[in-house]
Amino acid sequence: MGVTIDKVVEIYVADEKIQQRLSGRRVCEVCGNSYHVDFKPTKVEGVCDGCGGKTVIRKDDEPATVLDRLKTYHEKTAPLKDYYAKQGKLVTVEGQEEVSETSKLTLKAIEG
Repeated sequence: MGVTIDKVVEIYVADEKIQQRLSGRRVCEVCGNSYHVDFKPTKVEGVCDGCGGKTVIRKDDEPATVLDRLKTYHEKTAPLKDYYAKQGKLVTVEGQEEVSETSKLTLKAIEG
């Protein structure tokens, strides 16, 4: 394709933190609003603040599914880190709680 890769950015988040973040997500069955049991809870557990609909865990966010996805990542994707690290192209950014903070660190890593 004629593309030259200058840098590869890994946004690192510990598996335990990924499990907590994904397994805690909830969505409203009616309007689609999203919540998190720890970081953005509803005022009444299981009830959407916006429309009063029921909040549920998506199949993708169920703990067993998250563990399976992490296993697949470690088996099939993570080995690419070594490949790019050997070429001096891998840059690791520590994933933050706030997306905006992770974005700032990522931009800094790409520019630096």
